[in-house]
Amino acid sequence: MNTFALEIFDDQGQVCTFYTVRWEDAELSETDKFFVKYENDSTLQRPLQELAKFLSNKIGDEMGALEDFFRFENAAQALPPSGTYKVEDLYINFGNFPLRLYCLRIFETLVVLFNGGEKTADTAQGGKTSMAFQQANIFAKRILDALREKDIYITADQRAFRYYDGSDDIII
Repeated sequence: MNTFALEIFDDQGQVCTFYTVRWEDAELSETDKFFVKYENDSTLQRPLQELAKFLSNKIGDEMGALEDFFRFENAAQALPPSGTYKVEDLYINFGNFPLRLYCLRIFETLVVLFNGGEKTADTAQGGKTSMAFQQANIFAKRILDALREKDIYITADQRAFRYYDGSDDIII
C-alpha cells in the first residue's frame, strides 16, 4: 500500500494553515506539483497567480476557509469556488475559471491541499482533472479515516495535525 506524508504547506497565514500530501518516495508534494505544472504556462499562469493570491490572502490571512469558498466534490473539495456571488464583503467571481485545485477543508483554520489540473470537461471526473480528482478523494478518505481511527489528531487550536504519539511527522 502506498503511503504518504501529511506535511505543512504554509503556516504563515493569520487565520488558516495549509497542509499538503507528499508520496513517501516523491521529492515534491502534490500541491507543489500543481504549481510547478502551470507556473510557466502562458495561458494558465495568470489564473494560477489569482488562485495563489486567493489562497494566501483571503483564506490564509483574512477570512479563513469558509465553506462558501469551496466546491464540494465527494470526500474532497475544490478551489476556487464556482460562479459569482458575495461572501461577507468579498465579491467572488470565478465563473469559467480554468483551474481546479483539490483539497480537504477540515475547519476554517485548517485545509489540506492536494493536486489539481486544467478544467477541460463539465465534470471533475472527466478531462484533465480526472486523475487529480480521483487521487484527491483517496487522500481525503485516508486522512478522514486516520482521524476517525485516532492515528492522527488535530491540535486544540485547530491549526495543525499531529501523529497519535504527538509528533508532527505524519505518515498515512
